[in-house]
This record gives sequence, C-alpha cells and structure tokens, in this order.
Amino acid sequence: MMMSNSLKKWLVGFSLLTGVTYTVIYACADGFWGYQYQSSFTPETYVDKSYTPLFFSDEMFYNIGHDTEYTSRFNNDIVQEWDGYLDGKIKKEDLAYLILKDSAKAELNNLYEAAFAKKSLKYADRKIALKDKKVKNFLEFMYYAKMIEEHATVAYNYWDYENRQVSYVAPEVIREVENKFTKATDAFLKNRYWFQVMKAYFYSDSKQQAFVFFEKTKAQVPQNVLYYRALSYIAGVYYKDKDYVKANYLYSVVFDKCPQLRVVTAYNFHPQEQSDFDAALQLAKSNDEKAALWALLGYYADERKAIDAIYQLNPKSEHLEYLLTRLVNKEETELNGEEFKSVKEYKKVVKEKLNKESLALLNKIAGEEQTLKPYLWNIAAGYLNIFNGDYALAEKQFAKAESKAPKTELSAKQLRLLKLINTLSRQNAMNADAESKLLTDLNWLYHECPNSDYNEPFRYTKALDWSKKYIAALYKTQKNGVMAELFDRDNKYYLTGANQEAMKTFLMRNQKSAWEQLAVSVYSVTLSDIYEYQAVMSAYANKIEQAIAFMEKSEKGKEVILEGNPFNGKIRDCNDCDHQAYQKVKYTKLSFLQKLKEMQDKVTKGEEVYSNSLLLANAFYNMTYYGNARSFYYSNIMDQGGNYIDEDYKPYLLNPALANSYYKKAFEAAANPEQKAKCVYMMAKCERNAFYTDNYHTNRYDYRQPEVHFLAWNGFKKLKAEYSNTQYYKEVINECGYFQKYLGMN
Repeated sequence: MMMSNSLKKWLVGFSLLTGVTYTVIYACADGFWGYQYQSSFTPETYVDKSYTPLFFSDEMFYNIGHDTEYTSRFNNDIVQEWDGYLDGKIKKEDLAYLILKDSAKAELNNLYEAAFAKKSLKYADRKIALKDKKVKNFLEFMYYAKMIEEHATVAYNYWDYENRQVSYVAPEVIREVENKFTKATDAFLKNRYWFQVMKAYFYSDSKQQAFVFFEKTKAQVPQNVLYYRALSYIAGVYYKDKDYVKANYLYSVVFDKCPQLRVVTAYNFHPQEQSDFDAALQLAKSNDEKAALWALLGYYADERKAIDAIYQLNPKSEHLEYLLTRLVNKEETELNGEEFKSVKEYKKVVKEKLNKESLALLNKIAGEEQTLKPYLWNIAAGYLNIFNGDYALAEKQFAKAESKAPKTELSAKQLRLLKLINTLSRQNAMNADAESKLLTDLNWLYHECPNSDYNEPFRYTKALDWSKKYIAALYKTQKNGVMAELFDRDNKYYLTGANQEAMKTFLMRNQKSAWEQLAVSVYSVTLSDIYEYQAVMSAYANKIEQAIAFMEKSEKGKEVILEGNPFNGKIRDCNDCDHQAYQKVKYTKLSFLQKLKEMQDKVTKGEEVYSNSLLLANAFYNMTYYGNARSFYYSNIMDQGGNYIDEDYKPYLLNPALANSYYKKAFEAAANPEQKAKCVYMMAKCERNAFYTDNYHTNRYDYRQPEVHFLAWNGFKKLKAEYSNTQYYKEVINECGYFQKYLGMN
C-alpha cells in the first residue's frame, strides 16, 4: 500500500511533535481535558490495557502526559519473579526493598560480602539465610545489577534527554557480568545475566558491542519480556546512529510482542521520511510485523489508512482495536463540538462534516465480522451512523454487538448510552411517545451516572449535556418555552415577566408527570430563586414594596447576609474595608429592603428628609457594582458575580441614576454647607461611575490607560467653588487622590 503525500506530511509533523512540542503539550495537560468532555465513546471498555496511553488525547499520552515509568515499569514483575525463584527464603517485603530502593545498596553490599565470606556481617536488620545457594545467587546478581543500574538511572529532565550527563558502565564490569552469563547453568539466572549484559553495553561507551553480543547469544535465551527489552536497546542504538529504518522496524517488533513496552516504542518510533517507513516495511518478515509498523504509524498519522492496511494484512490483529477507538474519538470530538439552535440544523451539519470514508470502512469491517472483536466494530460503526442519520442501521449494529459483547458493567453502560443517543436522535418532536422511550434511560443518565465511581473511565458527560440541548431545541421549535428552559438554561429567559410567571406557575403545580418531574430534577433554578430575582429586579426599578413581597417568598432573601453596611457612604470606596468593619446591624436582603421602605415612607412624610434621603442614596449606590452591597444582586439567575456585567444587566447594576436622585433630594433638604458639601461630593462619585460605565464597560477605553481614570467632575468643581471652607472639603482632600489631582496637589 502506497503512502499519500498528506500522510508523509503527518509523519514529518509528528516526528517534530515528539521531539519538540511534547513538553508544551504536557505542560498544558493539567488544565485541559477537553477530549473527555466531547466524547461518549469510552476506549477503555473493550481495548487491552496496554494500549491505554495510546488512546486519543490532547496530551502526548492519554491520562499520563509523558512516560513516567522508565525506571519503575517492571518493578512488580521483577519482585514477583525473584520471589518465585527464592521460594520465600527472603520475605517479599524485604525483597522489594533490596531490589527497588536505592537506599538498600549499602545493606546489599554488606549482605553480599558476608555471604561470600569477604567480610563479616556488620549489621542484619533482616533474617536472611546467607548460606542458601539461591539466596547467594540473588545477592551476587544484585551486586552487579546495582552497579549497572547506577548508569541507567542518571537523573535528567524528561524534556532534555539529549543533554543529560552521561555515565558509562566500566568495561571490567561488563566482562564480569558476561562471564557470569556464560558460566550460569540455572536458566532463571542465565536469562537475567544475559539481559544485564545487554543493558550494560547499552549504557557503555561501546554500544556497538550490544549488536555483537545480541547476535551471538539471542538463541540461548527465551523470547520473553527481557528479550524484548534487550531488543529495544538494539533499536535505541540504531536510532542513535540515525539508522531510523532499522530502529523503527525493531521498535515495531517490540511494540507487537511486548505489551509492557508499547508506550516506550510508540514514543521512540517516528520515521523521518516516507522512505523510512517504506524501507521498514521491506524489513518486516511477516504480515504481523507489517501490521505492527502500521499500528505505530496510525498513532502518529492517519488511523483510517492504518486500519485499512492492517485489516488487509491480518483482520485478527489486536492493534486494530486501539486505532479504531482513536478514529472514533477524533471523529466524535470534531462533531460533538457543534453548537446548534435547531435539531434540523444540527443534524444537517454533523452529517455533512462526518468523514464518509471512515464510516464506509467501519461499516465494511463491521459487516464482514472478521476481526477479533466484531462487536466493537458494530458498536463503533453504529455510533458513527447516528451522526450520519442512519438510525435504523445503528440500531441493528448495536443489537448485533449486544449479543456478543462482554458482560461487564462498563460494556453495558457503553451500549446503553449509545443506544440512548440513537433513540433520542430519532426524535423530531417531543410528545408522549418520545417521553416513554426516553424517560428511563434519561433518568439513568442524569441521576445514576454522575453518582458512579469517580475513577471509572465511563464517558457520559457529553451525552448528558447534549441530550438536554437536543430536547430543549425540540421544545423551542414547538414553542414550549418552559420545557425548553427546564432542559437547557437560557440566561435571557427570566428577563421577561411573562417567562417568570410561566415558570412559577409550572413549578407551583402540584401534579406533574414523570417526564415533567425529570425536567425539574435537572433544572438548577428553584421557585425561591425566581422570587429572589423578581425582588432584586423590582428593587432596581425602585419598586421597593413589590420587592419586599417577592423577597418574603424567597428563602435566600432571609438567609443571605450583606457583607457591608449598605447605608454607609464614604469619601473613598473600599468595599473590603466595609466588609471587615464592625456592623452593629447586619442586613439580609429582605431586612435591607424593609429598611429602604421605612426610610422612603419617612421621606414621603417629610420626616428627616436630609438624613433619610442620604441613607437611601447610599443604599442605592451600594446596590450597584461600585458599592459594598453588590452581593444584593448575586443570585442563581442573575449570576453577575465578578467584574464582567452582561449587557442585559448593565442598565441596573452599573447605573448610578437612582442613587444620584436621592443625593439631590438630600442636597435640597440640607440644612448647612457641611451637609451640602457631602451631597455634592457624593454626586461627583455618581458622575464618575457613570463615566466608568459609559466608557470602560463598553470598551471604549483600555483599562490599562490610567490617564482616563480621572476627569474634572462637575461635583469637584462645585465643591471647590462653593464649599472650600467646610470641614468636609478638607476631609475630601485628605482621602481622595483624584480630588488632590484636580486641585493640582499631586
């Protein structure tokens, strides 16, 4: 099979990826797991665990970022094998310590010297039968293995492998270990000494001798994990010599035969040119070896081409399975990123974007049922057929898969999820029939799946989100705003009074169908939230009596405490200071509104007009974004916490007009210059906030331009011109840097 020009570009690009951008990808990995949230197809369900790091991911390797097991990958196996050899003569926990811990070197040397009567035993923390032949064999082996290991585990940054400090195994050590291999008669020891010789040559300054030793001795050892670890050393030497053809070929052999090394071989495999890959194929001695080469190429380049090639070589190859999951995950991630306003539009777009060549290949392979796991191909094909709008075919493929799929919990969940997606995708209207088909499975998706084991790999979150949007889109088409809102929150829904009342009416209804109960169960807004929202919006419209009536029906209105005293009005705005200051009276949202009403009633009656108007002005000022009581508008529906304010709420939360009107009332009722000076300055603050609203919050000015933070406000001019003799004027000078700037003092 010839490789296309586009595939050649992929090869070169991914060769660079592994050598250059690998660090960048990993550095970003902790903050980005997007593929998980665009996927409903869980690759762990049916594919062997050895392929897990090779699943589709935004990282170099799925879920691990980079390979962190260079020195620990075989630890458990090594301990287990030696434990079997020693037959309990050394406790397993002691064995693990002596083999795996660097801190055990001194003790090992002590035990080795004592066992061979070179020195007396200095200390013995462990009871070990030093005269036992197998124990002595172990200690002698570890004596040499530890010396070699020192050179194999030189510390370095994983992104700077090429520049690490090199420490070579001494020639005399290699000769001694090779002599041990030659003389060994015990098959277990002989195999391990052989591997230590290979390892020693690899970490020596005569790497080429690894070839000689390997060719001379490979027939004397079994083709087990140690054999393929050694073969990966040979591949590494070829790679170091820039013989990429042989290196890639050998890495593919190890990839095929040694599942434990699939991450290592995948990372090191990358043809520099198309000719490298073609030449490696020529070296392959069987279809299985060719399939392994394609399996590695598919990881870096084009899964579909690799699947097609491998299927022709050996349809039973297990490498097909992980490539299939990569193909499906890539395809669904692209398609699941589609936003849609209507179901009709959504179906049209995903069908057009679906890769028809990939779908055709999957349908073909699924139909022929020649692979190791035909059910996996039927599941994958069925899933893509949903995007293609062929729901009947998808249903048949899922049914065929279900009869042969493994009876595991994860497999059952995967099939159930995809069948649910197919059932929902067939619906073009929401009615009683659709509800009956979907109710049970949606209850499972919305309520049972989120409560499953956190560590379980099952991917359901995309389907959960997508299903709500799909159902809401159908309801919107049917002009059912309440049900559309229940399934998919619209931030603008509650801006209209009609919608507020419609939702309240629905939520207050005692009799709800099972479907309606499901809708309510996934909705994040409560009746209390709506009353709170209505109360807040009424307050900004200065309909305080109405606001109180609404807030009295909201639990949160009676529970939420405002952080600062909303009736305080200070020269310098410092919300944090107000929040930390002692409050003799702490206001809830409801009691705050009630106090506002009390003061407004007094102003209406002409009682203490100046002080009540000033306090009201302060309250309405602090209710805005600029004040110390902005938590008054924090709510589940409005959701305007932080610096950004939605356009719909700017007229309320950024508007100083209501506060300014009460400062004017206070000014008109003021009895002396001190009182008037205070009102004038506070009106200047309102003028300033209006400027900020009109400019910064509409992005006319860059926030980084400090010169536009200050203008000569009219209130400043009036304060200087008419009230410079007041004590309050002096206080403003002391506390307000902008006023000082206006006066030319700084």
